[in-house]
Amino acid sequence: MNIDSSGRRKFIKYGLISSLFFLSGCSTSQKKLALRSIPNTHPSEFFNSLSADWEFFPIKDIELKKFSYNSTFKYETDLLLLNDGWISDLAVNSIKEIKADNIRNKFNYQTRSFLDGLGEDYRKKVLPIAVSPWVILLRNEDSLALTNKYSWEVIFSNSLTNNIIFPNSPYLLISIVNKLNLDNDFSKIKTQAKSFDDRNALNWVTSGRARAAVLPLSSCVERLVDDPRLSVILPQEGSPLNWSVLVSPSQSLANFPNEWFDSLWGDKYLTRVIRKGFLPTTNLSELRRKNINVPKKYQSIFLPIESVWEKCWSLPILSLERKKDLASNWNNS
Repeated sequence: MNIDSSGRRKFIKYGLISSLFFLSGCSTSQKKLALRSIPNTHPSEFFNSLSADWEFFPIKDIELKKFSYNSTFKYETDLLLLNDGWISDLAVNSIKEIKADNIRNKFNYQTRSFLDGLGEDYRKKVLPIAVSPWVILLRNEDSLALTNKYSWEVIFSNSLTNNIIFPNSPYLLISIVNKLNLDNDFSKIKTQAKSFDDRNALNWVTSGRARAAVLPLSSCVERLVDDPRLSVILPQEGSPLNWSVLVSPSQSLANFPNEWFDSLWGDKYLTRVIRKGFLPTTNLSELRRKNINVPKKYQSIFLPIESVWEKCWSLPILSLERKKDLASNWNNS
């Protein structure tokens, strides 16, 4: 009797151990796919809408001025989420084509125009997932004597002289100057600038050290809604567009999760993502027909009217020679 009990106990013990090894093996075989991005550059909805097969891994210890996204590929990475300004830093042969025809076929004309500007090398390897317009953020607008308030020309108001934080991107600022037909006269912008500081633009304005900043809507929208001292302008001439895009490293064997895009822009997350300053890359006319709950004061900025949206523009990738020419023109003005 004692022998039988001992035998049963051993059988149960070995059975439990075998089960643990089996479960461990299943866990290893079902390793999650990796999406990487710099922390705090995109809202949580971008990652919460991922299916259970995927996991978000923040890119750590990043120094933006020295960092190369190519270095991320030394880790296991299946998708990389970044802003369009970084695309040209990616070696073309380090990323693969993202096959998502059902999504690409629904792209609006602004998205198609953006992809055309990337050229053949990148066009099929980059998948835009969201877009945010650059805007002019103001502090205590009522106390400012603004001229041409709904135009980019407002930045040349005397009350904003030496009081605007501009992005540290001559290319973007030159595109605004060209939109105003200022014949490459960049001295006017330089006179208005307090600093060229992308990363801290919002802090400059909210602290009162600057009266205005040019930055993506997505970078300031939460403070804009909460702080009554702040207001924002989307100029009637349109605005540069800031794109959130996906790329997939060549070594990844993962297929693009089409259901992720549908989930992000589905009923559960749609309003929340738009309220954070992002728009989908598909047809906006359908959004305007929906009852999207955004602050009434900024309805035409969160969901731009067609006459403004059609004038917005993207920045094509530049050749190295063209970059040098623009830098020379900027520095010598």
